Amino acid sequence: MNKSPNELESKLRTGGIALGCVLLALVLVDFIALKGEPVASTRVSLRKDSDPETLTISRAGEEHTVEISTRKRTGGENEGRKIRYRLVAPSGQIAAEDSELVSHKKRYFDFVPPENGDYQLFVEEKKLLGTGNGTAWVDVTVDDRRILSRLLRF
Repeated sequence: MNKSPNELESKLRTGGIALGCVLLALVLVDFIALKGEPVASTRVSLRKDSDPETLTISRAGEEHTVEISTRKRTGGENEGRKIRYRLVAPSGQIAAEDSELVSHKKRYFDFVPPENGDYQLFVEEKKLLGTGNGTAWVDVTVDDRRILSRLLRF
């Protein structure tokens, strides 16, 4: 039983549309339903001499996810960009810190706060030539179960 080219093309188109709908549904579920409960949100300056932002944490012992969003630069401006963050607990203990060369727009880190209180978040951008001077959005959630957002960094 040979299928005509039109039938085969129609089935391929239908399959492509169905696959696209499934992928869109997965992205929406990941982005909306699995994001977790927001506990803090702020905008930070990426200058080295900026004051830290205060994040009030009231659920010690539970895993928190911090999402740092910067605008994606165009024209090769991302080359040599490094984002560094440090989260300091009320006791002065460093709860989390890292730095990475970035070419993407979002970065995520998880931490379990040892105590409730006001945490100081330091975020800075460095470039191989010059210094960073932009801003970033920071969101903190509890029970964040996103997978696609982290993998695709959107």
